[in-house]
Amino acid sequence: MHIDSYFAISNSNLDDAEFVLFGIPYDQSQSFISGSRFAPNAVRVASWNLESHSPFFDFDLDFAKVCDAGNINVDGNFQNILINVEKFFQNIKGKIPIGIGGEHTISYAIVRNLEVDCYLVIDAHLDLRDEFDGSKFNHACTCRRISDLGLDIVYLGVRSYTREEMDYAKEKGFKIFNPFNVDIEKIGDLLSPYDKIYFSIDFDGFDPAYATVSTPEPFGLNPSIVLEIFENFANKIVGMDISEIVPDISYKTPILGARIIQEFIASKSLSSTPKL
Repeated sequence: MHIDSYFAISNSNLDDAEFVLFGIPYDQSQSFISGSRFAPNAVRVASWNLESHSPFFDFDLDFAKVCDAGNINVDGNFQNILINVEKFFQNIKGKIPIGIGGEHTISYAIVRNLEVDCYLVIDAHLDLRDEFDGSKFNHACTCRRISDLGLDIVYLGVRSYTREEMDYAKEKGFKIFNPFNVDIEKIGDLLSPYDKIYFSIDFDGFDPAYATVSTPEPFGLNPSIVLEIFENFANKIVGMDISEIVPDISYKTPILGARIIQEFIASKSLSSTPKL
């Protein structure tokens, strides 16, 4: 099997691509298991194990225009990373970004460069602390910083938080589904007012049986929920990221990450195809 240093279905240059993949290999604030900085490259390696046809959406990914733009430089502090991501986004306007973390803070670095009105996130945690370990850009503060951008947030899979975080979420009117009350119709009702949704997947939202992650929490979601989300809302999703994957020798989680990326591209490609 051929394996190269870019995502297997990457077939276009940056100018021609509709979908742009990029890694942000940053995990400086990780508070339990470090190693998510290795995930972007591991997801790329894992992608070579996958067929290029989506059986769920019956779409051949060879027909999607995809560019793997490599990894963004993460030298220096988080402010440097914010600058580097901002410069990168100046070159991909009008394209659909797919970020690969890294810890969940990479999501804020991406979203602040997009015009979106809702942040849909799979996560075990609320990530609404204003500060953690002396930093406002800790992975536990990701959604607080996104809230600062004025976005509405819809959570799927939450099962770990402080009382202060939940109070803040209620004050802001954020909608929260735990792993046992996720209902695709109710989610659809909540998302109906929004035309531009950003979708973020912190892999600790999934049950640890399915994913090796930085901060695992028991009793999580089955990853198949993302297929329902793509089937129903791909037309509204203007960008996405995956984060908090800690690669292990089995490549279980990087393969899941690679497959989720492929299924998003397939579903999004079909959602933009005119119906005959």
